[in-house]
Amino acid sequence: FTLDGYANAQSVMVTGTFNGWNRDGYKMYKKNGTWELPFYFYPGKYLYKFIVDGKWILDPKNKLWEENEYGTGNSVLWIEE
Repeated sequence: FTLDGYANAQSVMVTGTFNGWNRDGYKMYKKNGTWELPFYFYPGKYLYKFIVDGKWILDPKNKLWEENEYGTGNSVLWIEE
């Protein structure tokens, strides 16, 4: 995962269906102003969001998303075999 445009953020997490939408998520690290987190996925469909300083956001670089029960949407990641 990568997230640009939030170089001044204090913390960025990624969370989704791969960890039960755990609010603590997986902590990303900042490298040259970009937040990063390498992650291995098995093939399939995953929904996710970033949590930037406590605020849940869609992935701005991913055009794939679907509506959720809160009306805020979730980013969609498809991993092919």
